Amino acid sequence: MILTVSGSLKRSSINSAALRAAAYGAARSGIVVTIDDSVRHLPHFDPDLEAAPPASVRRFRVACEASSGVLLAVPEYAFGIPGAFKNALDWTVGSGSLYRKPVTLLNVAPPGRGTHVRAALELVLTALDADVTLHSMPIGHGERAADGEIVDPQIVDQLKAVVVALARRAGSGDAQPLLSRLGDK
Repeated sequence: MILTVSGSLKRSSINSAALRAAAYGAARSGIVVTIDDSVRHLPHFDPDLEAAPPASVRRFRVACEASSGVLLAVPEYAFGIPGAFKNALDWTVGSGSLYRKPVTLLNVAPPGRGTHVRAALELVLTALDADVTLHSMPIGHGERAADGEIVDPQIVDQLKAVVVALARRAGSGDAQPLLSRLGDK
């Protein structure tokens, strides 16, 4: 099972729409994809709660741990990671929920944008020892339906290909530490 997590709380986020389209496309290939919306429900990270974390944190950690791979789409906010999403990642530190987990970071921002969030996420995901690959696929607002969803069959197929590649990586057991790939971009 592939878990998708959007770094945006905005209901009409292009990042969230890309993940929904990826899940739709992947389902047509028989890949089980779960869309996780926990980020908006997690309390502020508090190390004092690590011994007995709140139920919402336990559910998020279990979802991460139970997945074979994780697909993230995170917008850049003030040159960095949106606070609620960074908070979610902080909750995975003590549990090791993303340790050696295949993670694909999907960048849907226009060319030249989103470089700061990618750099910040590379640092955080390195600290979490996740097995990260980066995939850039700019999606313009003009490529969305009136309801904000991505329905263009070519884009859905490209997003499906990202999930298929992640599923293959997750099934291969061929995880490499992020540090060994940072210079390979």
